[in-house]
Amino acid sequence: MSDIEEPKPGVSRRTVAKAMAWSVPAVALAVPAPAYAASGAPPGVAVGQACKLPGNSQAGCSAIFAGIPGLDASKAFAIPLLISNNTNKPIVLKPSITITNSTGLPFDVKGINPPYCTVIPVGGVVKVIVYANSDNSANQSVTFDVNVPWGHDCNDTDHAPIVIEDVFVPSFPPCSSRTPFPQGAPTCDPPFYQLTP
Repeated sequence: MSDIEEPKPGVSRRTVAKAMAWSVPAVALAVPAPAYAASGAPPGVAVGQACKLPGNSQAGCSAIFAGIPGLDASKAFAIPLLISNNTNKPIVLKPSITITNSTGLPFDVKGINPPYCTVIPVGGVVKVIVYANSDNSANQSVTFDVNVPWGHDCNDTDHAPIVIEDVFVPSFPPCSSRTPFPQGAPTCDPPFYQLTP
């Protein structure tokens, strides 16, 4: 008997084991993507010059007051927002926009125009007036935060509200049809007029 083994024809078990280790298919892991990944960044929101509404007896405000139950003509304010849909899908503003951490005047949002759940198309820019009551009609400076719930429809729960902190309003002139306020006729649907920092 000799110590030399003759090679056997075929493939060794060791070669088969090595080949199997390299031939295992890769397994793709399903990892949830952030909600904004599907629709891009949240919409842009700019806050305009807020103003005091002229009251139910002036400027054809009766239709607005009728459409927003609970709005008090003697102590009502308008806070204009400019909403820019930067996403890749239509969006809506969901109930309810709130004003929090207000210094000076407390605000109770009663509604918006156009109404909640109105579709803003991709690339669209829409003026939205937030109507709120306060406990008085003082013309004073105020700082507050605005919370704007949004989604791709009114049942969408995938998006956090947009929070704009420390909005400073130096005064609440009467709402009017031309800017800077109070130029032009009184109105309950003021134009958007960018606040200057």
